[in-house]
Amino acid sequence: MLSALMMFICGYLFLSSKGNENMSVTKGKQISVVAATQDIAPYTTLTSKMLTIKHIAADEGLTDYYTSVNDVVGSVCISDVFSNEVLTTNRVVKADDPALGLATRLEKGKRAVAIEVSIEQGVANNLKVGNYVDVIFTAQIQAGEINGLPATAGMILSRVCGEEEPANAQVINENIGQYFSAIMLQNIKVVALDDTFYFDRNTVGKDRQYGSVTLEVTPAEAAKIALLKDNDGKIRLALRSHEDDSTVNEARGSVLERYSK
Repeated sequence: MLSALMMFICGYLFLSSKGNENMSVTKGKQISVVAATQDIAPYTTLTSKMLTIKHIAADEGLTDYYTSVNDVVGSVCISDVFSNEVLTTNRVVKADDPALGLATRLEKGKRAVAIEVSIEQGVANNLKVGNYVDVIFTAQIQAGEINGLPATAGMILSRVCGEEEPANAQVINENIGQYFSAIMLQNIKVVALDDTFYFDRNTVGKDRQYGSVTLEVTPAEAAKIALLKDNDGKIRLALRSHEDDSTVNEARGSVLERYSK
């Protein structure tokens, strides 16, 4: 009985020692992961100087990590990453990932401005992200009399801006009508339709309706659009050919050019 007990104890100790040995081997295994060399703010494009290879124990429960710096360079952080922290796929995305939002897709120095549009104003739902448009403004000028005659849009514009000014504008006639239109901006990029700012294959060939168009403009152009939107006039968009990047600079014209008093 005693000998059997001794054999059991010896066997248990032997198996325990083997188990501890295997556990030590597992715990001692190292893996190579990509880590940050500095604190990195959200929406920062990663460079090789921000990254290093770090060796950690394999049993730390880490998943979805990167093993090569080259796989991460050029990607963008979507949250704060702290120095020495391991980079994982839920903290870093490719530069063209929609998760980054529209701001990362704007050209340097440009702004995004949204315009609410109807079917007519938005070119009958024919716009696509990446198209270019001209911005046309139409409004009514209400005034009294000039030299005893009812003031027309042409008269007011001539007095304020000069003869045949502003450029790229139209009136009914110098002596008729209070409405005018003008091409205010040319060759402006469409960067979003409603909240969609990327190419969506699921909508190709389908009738896509939108109620707003977001344009990529300079700060000065953004201010102009804001002013136009807050007046009683109407903004319309004119779709351009992708092969046409020209601009026009023509004297103000009249719809009824041959009308005479």
